[in-house]
Amino acid sequence: MSLPCPAPRVSFTVSLLLGCLLAPVASAASDAPLRQDEESRDAPAGPASPDTGGTRLPGMSGVPLGSDGEDVPLTAEARVAHGGLALLPLGGSWGATRVGGDTRLGATASETAAGMLLGAMPSRLLFFRPKAYNRSRWVEMEVVAFGAGLVLTPPLTALGTWGLGELAFGRSRDPGDAYLGALGGAAVGALLGVVVHEVLVKLAGPSSHLKTARQLIALGVIGAGATVGYQWAGGGPRPDRNTP
Repeated sequence: MSLPCPAPRVSFTVSLLLGCLLAPVASAASDAPLRQDEESRDAPAGPASPDTGGTRLPGMSGVPLGSDGEDVPLTAEARVAHGGLALLPLGGSWGATRVGGDTRLGATASETAAGMLLGAMPSRLLFFRPKAYNRSRWVEMEVVAFGAGLVLTPPLTALGTWGLGELAFGRSRDPGDAYLGALGGAAVGALLGVVVHEVLVKLAGPSSHLKTARQLIALGVIGAGATVGYQWAGGGPRPDRNTP
């Protein structure tokens, strides 16, 4: 005596599995027009500006250049702000002579420069901005680059400041605490440097003049922060450099 085959149950199961497999394909097909419309909205504007007759800056629709393709100049207020904020790293190097035992401005300025030199490469990630901005393609890359720069820049800047201070200007009283202080100062300087950079970018508007200067000012703030932290936590150089 043969048992009846549960054909309806098998066919129902097969239909359910096929539905689960084909559902993502159908959903992707239905969302394709929406994605195309979003990409068309986010696409950069054309090369010509019918209102002014000039071209547009990459990634900045509605901001025309001159008819000859030259970048717009900086305003007088923006130039004054660049010059004034450039004094921040110098003020930080001077302030480092007041918080520790080392009162030599040349030494603290050299430590700031060493930190800037070692932190120059990762700090570029802090200021990464894609030229052809598109929300669906570039936001993730910009956030990842900023996070990597925020993680890598303070340790390397602190290492440059701490290394030159220990090797060239006499070992500090507490080398371990000195590096931790430089690391903390560089971290605070990185946050302040990003703020300074964005303020200058806002003041510059669509102009790309002094772009490198803005990044150097921000990097100088990071190096000055590392120097202040190094001198404050390390307590300045030892009185006797030959002391182990």
